[in-house]
Amino acid sequence: MSEAEANADDSAERRTSKREALITDLTYTVIQPVSQSGLIKDISHGGLCLLLGESLPAGTILNVEFDLSGEDGGRIKALVKVMWQKQKDGKFVTGVKFFA
Repeated sequence: MSEAEANADDSAERRTSKREALITDLTYTVIQPVSQSGLIKDISHGGLCLLLGESLPAGTILNVEFDLSGEDGGRIKALVKVMWQKQKDGKFVTGVKFFA
């Protein structure tokens, strides 16, 4: 038995489930723990209008955090979805919708 065959046998014994050959296309998104900052222009029950420094495609999911002024302990954390975006004066006016 060759060394490669012996190594293959050792690897197979350590696996808890059998591998099956599969070649197919996939899509993926790289998620990086990088925070960006922007401004909230307005807020409603359904979402926010943001002023951002970067272009984001519709459908992008954001984790946002902000304070409600005048509220004790009013720190808000929410997931939002980019619904639209317009460029204005070098910034990106961005409409986002809260996830229910």
